Amino acid sequence: MEMVRLENLSFQYDDIPLLRDVNLSIQEGDFMGIVGPNGSAKSTLLKLMLGLLKPEQGQVMLLGKPVHQFREWRRIGYIPQNVREFNMGFPATVYEMISANLISQMGLFKRMTPKLDKKVREALDIVGLSDYADRRIGQLSGGQQQRVFIARTLVSSPCIIFMDEPLVGVDVDSQERFYELMEILNRDMGITLIMVSHDIGVVSERTSRIACMGRNQIFVHDTSTFKPEQYLEDMYGEKTRMMHHHH
Repeated sequence: MEMVRLENLSFQYDDIPLLRDVNLSIQEGDFMGIVGPNGSAKSTLLKLMLGLLKPEQGQVMLLGKPVHQFREWRRIGYIPQNVREFNMGFPATVYEMISANLISQMGLFKRMTPKLDKKVREALDIVGLSDYADRRIGQLSGGQQQRVFIARTLVSSPCIIFMDEPLVGVDVDSQERFYELMEILNRDMGITLIMVSHDIGVVSERTSRIACMGRNQIFVHDTSTFKPEQYLEDMYGEKTRMMHHHH
């Protein structure tokens, strides 16, 4: 099944073209990494896929429907960059943060049911935070907070999750746990993943496909044949050197 399709998509901001006549197809079960230089419209691309921005021309299809007609938002997970701007002093527990994403399913009196409680507990178990349900969100490390927001997304049982630079400000150990979690979500649970990242080397090792952005275009590769050094040379010049670090 085709999860996302971009057809002849163009977008500009303040008369500055960012994307021009772009085509892209993301299939069910993909783990798609989106990489590119600063200003190459990576986050913009994600927002166009979600209908948060409107293209100048072309069409975005989400789960087989034009994005402006799409209504099944419970099937879509989205972790934006500004999730890290959440007020960590807010007096909410991990359980409360996650269960808040189920409020539309709580009925007239907005009460948790055993069925909804089970969803929260299962999401906590998946991200490895079962013992932290009653902990205040502000008491957690950056990596743990990140997993809370992933669990918050999981309770609605999404078939696809969009993530915009989810590893910024997260330590190396937490990044390793993040990719282990992504493997569970993608391989074991069958969730399609789309992740914007600046870390070309690691993304090319951890994802199944990679969309390289630059010069208003997108070029898609299978990561098994992708050569990050060649891409960096094309984008930045032949003197560019790649720094290798493994998580």
